Amino acid sequence: MVVYNELVAVTAGAGLLGFAAFLSYLIRNKQIDSEGWAAFFGVSGLLLLVLGLHTTVTWPFGGDGFEYANIAFGQPAAGFGALLLFAAIYLWRHRSLFSEPIEKANAAVLSALKPAGIFVGALGLGMGVLAITFIRFQLGAAPPEEPISGRFGHLPILEALFLGGLWGVVAVGALLFAIALWTDRPHLLRWAVWAWVIGGVVFLLFGAMNFYTHIGMYYNISHGTMHKW
Repeated sequence: MVVYNELVAVTAGAGLLGFAAFLSYLIRNKQIDSEGWAAFFGVSGLLLLVLGLHTTVTWPFGGDGFEYANIAFGQPAAGFGALLLFAAIYLWRHRSLFSEPIEKANAAVLSALKPAGIFVGALGLGMGVLAITFIRFQLGAAPPEEPISGRFGHLPILEALFLGGLWGVVAVGALLFAIALWTDRPHLLRWAVWAWVIGGVVFLLFGAMNFYTHIGMYYNISHGTMHKW
């Protein structure tokens, strides 16, 4: 089984942290380096879109009841990647805007994000349902061959709560973002920033850890070992 959810998780974490920082700059009226942010959103968005779409249409995650991962990982990644690419294109095409006074430029960017907020909210709703699904069906338990995570595989509720909580935090940020833009309640954006900072950090650490645990799992399987750490 060839998978790449490690890179997806790391990139999603970086994307969440990056957009949270970018949004924080906007609401605090700090100067935006449009070309630098466009490059960041372009790289992270392209990776997530390509890998997310490939996961969505080819289902590389194999059988034994693990097919749900193609839905839970691939589809949100594709949607998030598309949104990051939108941000990259907008910031690159409107880089002259940032020669204007900071307040005027940042207000224009927030206004431009309002239509995209509909899709952000829609993805947030989907992520929220996925969070409930993880917990309801106790999905995500690691096989015993996987180091670290596999030690708790006999307690599927633990990883289900972890994954459900992680997806849920990101969902809350997305819904708050959409509500803030469409009800003219900009103070809610600060809470969206915090939700995405928490989600981004956890996604980043989780994806980084999976480089170790997944390689260890394949090593255990191929060598007949059972390294637990």
